[in-house]
Amino acid sequence: MNRILEIKNIEEARRELEKIGVSSQGVNAMASKAISLIIKLENVRVGAANILKQEMLSIGGDAAVARGVVNGVTDYSEVILLGSADKIKKLIRKLDNQTIFNLPRIQTDLKKLLNSQIKPKFKKIKIQKKEIELKPLKIMGILNVTPDSFSDGDRFLQPKKAVEHALQMAKDGADIIDIGGESSRPGARPISAAEEIDRVIPIISQLSKKLEIPLSIDTTKAEVARKAIENGASLLNDISALRFDEKNMISLLQDFPDIPVILMHMQGTPRNMQKEPYYDDVLKEIILFFQQRIAFCEKNGIDQKRIIIDPGIGFGKRHQDNLEILHKLAELSCLQTPIMLGASRKSFIGRIYQSTPEERLVGSLATTALALQNKIEFVRVHDVLEHREMIRTLSAIEEMK
Repeated sequence: MNRILEIKNIEEARRELEKIGVSSQGVNAMASKAISLIIKLENVRVGAANILKQEMLSIGGDAAVARGVVNGVTDYSEVILLGSADKIKKLIRKLDNQTIFNLPRIQTDLKKLLNSQIKPKFKKIKIQKKEIELKPLKIMGILNVTPDSFSDGDRFLQPKKAVEHALQMAKDGADIIDIGGESSRPGARPISAAEEIDRVIPIISQLSKKLEIPLSIDTTKAEVARKAIENGASLLNDISALRFDEKNMISLLQDFPDIPVILMHMQGTPRNMQKEPYYDDVLKEIILFFQQRIAFCEKNGIDQKRIIIDPGIGFGKRHQDNLEILHKLAELSCLQTPIMLGASRKSFIGRIYQSTPEERLVGSLATTALALQNKIEFVRVHDVLEHREMIRTLSAIEEMK
């Protein structure tokens, strides 16, 4: 029976070619031809835009440019390249001898973007001395040791209840437990490092003796993070992307070279982030933010292999911004770092269907399904068992050959 194949990525292209007995050389040569790419380049000089347009046409692709590029009445243009991964490869080769109009930098950027799509992604991340496989999608279970978190505030403030809940999440299939002692809900009041330490350290200290899976400390304060690591935490989750305590956080990460860090995007602070947030292009601005923060980390000796990024659903975002991030999750892959999605029980779901945080399981599961579909590496959730069962089901379907 004849049919149109649904091929979403390079791995699926290879799989389909192998099914029909294509040689290994043929698979390598043809897989990239099956993947369609649309690449947007910004601030391209008019001369470079014309060259890119002509070169793409010469290899059977195309490039969209602004009006005024062809007759030279504009100085710069955004350029959208249209073609298969194979054609982008050919374009990169055609730029080998181009030295004008900043084309060498464009060629370098194209190589990075192409590699993010066709080369196998990072398969593991090192947390302390252990290497963690990043497939299937990993689950971070949320443990809020706070009186005022938006979903489960005051439920696990008592150490005994907190430890019991963490142990249950581990039993249900959590790969990491994320422990936070300060609420980051919109309008939340800040607390001192001493108060935060009093809340989280007894929990971390107990859990580090009872659990094999990594513990994460959710904090923006280096003093809290240091105490947590000394008591058994092995991952840092910073919603400020290190900005709120920059110098001390960098020093901490330099002191503990086996500790990975989650950098999250947020416009403003928890107290003011939902007071009229605004973006011209939310994905563009988030990607630029992460490029700057990753560069800052690398400049200070923090290898990109230690970094996980989180687009910050609900943190300084309008409803339409949250939906656009979810719709275009795959665009974050250009950053070539593992991605964390934290959308569990958040208020944007309540705007889609009227619900309290506890009634948002179905919406939360939908976002995790999107994460799996888009090859995201981590999800941060409240309802571990339900998410684990859904991931197992969808992964079984995905892996069918």
